[in-house]
Amino acid sequence: MKELLLILFGFFLGMIPPWFARKRRLKAHWCALRADIAQCKEKAETLLRDNVMSPLYRLPLISYQVSFPVLLADGAVTENEIIIIGRFFSLAEEINRGLDNAAEMVLSGDQQKIQQEFNRNCLKAKAMIEAREGLESLFDEAIKILKSKLSLKWWSLGSINIKRKR
Repeated sequence: MKELLLILFGFFLGMIPPWFARKRRLKAHWCALRADIAQCKEKAETLLRDNVMSPLYRLPLISYQVSFPVLLADGAVTENEIIIIGRFFSLAEEINRGLDNAAEMVLSGDQQKIQQEFNRNCLKAKAMIEAREGLESLFDEAIKILKSKLSLKWWSLGSINIKRKR
């Protein structure tokens, strides 16, 4: 019986390092998302402020492409969080496509189309960072999720609290 208890103890002891590694990995992915979201906001503000029709920068999407799938696969994201973060990065992708379109318009030399594309990009940038009709901005909603995830205690970082409606 003693040997069986020692085997079980060794088994559970062996599970502790991977559990800590998982918690560190999840926190790193949440931090990466937060950094990209903050950079997206900065670049959207720059687009609105500097009035450059076809800037060279693009909004970063790498953490959404790399970290977010890991968080999804690990079950660390609720459905509402998926919707909000997905909406934010979809808008960032749209802005990037608009910036690519503006760069092509510069090469064509059509000033009217460049202005149209710039105006459209500015509308999307405003939708990303400015509050809308009594609601928070997409940036505020996304950053609130990330702050709540990063403020969790280390032992609850990967768990999802699903509240059921009664």
